[in-house]
Amino acid sequence: MGIRFILMVNKQGQTRLAQYFEYLTLEERRALEGEIVRKCLARNDQQNELAILEFIHLLVETMDRHFGNVCELDIMFHLEKAHFMLEEMVMNGCIVETSKSNILTPIQLLDKAS
Repeated sequence: MGIRFILMVNKQGQTRLAQYFEYLTLEERRALEGEIVRKCLARNDQQNELAILEFIHLLVETMDRHFGNVCELDIMFHLEKAHFMLEEMVMNGCIVETSKSNILTPIQLLDKAS
């Protein structure tokens, strides 16, 4: 399996966005998030570190394009949009979409409809 989870954590160590692609109990999630905050980045030998960094860069650029200079408050107040972006990009732990315009098109349509 590729990506098991995605966490966005602020400088104080507070989780602002968590998306899991495999089942974990709430206790397991809390323990994992605490460990990640301490280690900062969890990966195994099978993962390509450059690919992970490129994915993080793509996610930030996509959010920046939608929110305009994205910040922590944008994610907190628009959590459903942040999750929707991740769902457009990652399916079952695999990156399926890397085009920013393809990721943002459904979100823009939802914004127009509301």
